[in-house]
Amino acid sequence: MLTILYFIFVGVLAYFTWQALGQKRTSYTWLLLIVLFGLIYDNLMIAIGSFIGEGALLKNLNAGRFFIHALITPTMMIFGFGVLRKAGVKWAQGKTAHILVCIFATALIALGAFSDIIKLDLQAREVMGTLRYANEGGIKGPPIPAILTIIFLIVAGISLWRNTGWKWLALGALFMFIAAAMGMGDMVFISNLGEVVLGAANVLTAKKFLST
Repeated sequence: MLTILYFIFVGVLAYFTWQALGQKRTSYTWLLLIVLFGLIYDNLMIAIGSFIGEGALLKNLNAGRFFIHALITPTMMIFGFGVLRKAGVKWAQGKTAHILVCIFATALIALGAFSDIIKLDLQAREVMGTLRYANEGGIKGPPIPAILTIIFLIVAGISLWRNTGWKWLALGALFMFIAAAMGMGDMVFISNLGEVVLGAANVLTAKKFLST
């Protein structure tokens, strides 16, 4: 049953990626597209894991999931900041603010690379009929880069809401934050659902503010 759910996640993400592909391309929408393709890959590897079976092939394919999360997820901060700039939010217009956001996102990428790439230790894990490889190495505890990225998107979304009345980025990021907190252990699929909702909110936000 959970395998079917992950295939549904892939389908929904593919639909919104197709929507994003039809928009005007800016550096910010390119970042969004890269993240969306990464999410499709992540969910697809979990969906097909039980069909491939435990072994070197699935392990190597799953390694890509952690590379994606480490190297790509924090770039959503730059996407969110770009939306604020295009929407005319005052505090996001300065060059200094843009540089600081880029530096912070780069620092989070470095932290994620240390935890999920340098310290990567993949071990097979079966969850409700799905088979994937989990990282048993790296920094123990919650994924700090992902959490800080979501918090930034919540703040950016609230700023966007207050200045333009557009609430969907804030609500999508807040849903992702709650889903990440709930998606522990065997309930990790809730976190994946949060990624789908946030991905959809990001695409709708991009269509609203980055398509002109």
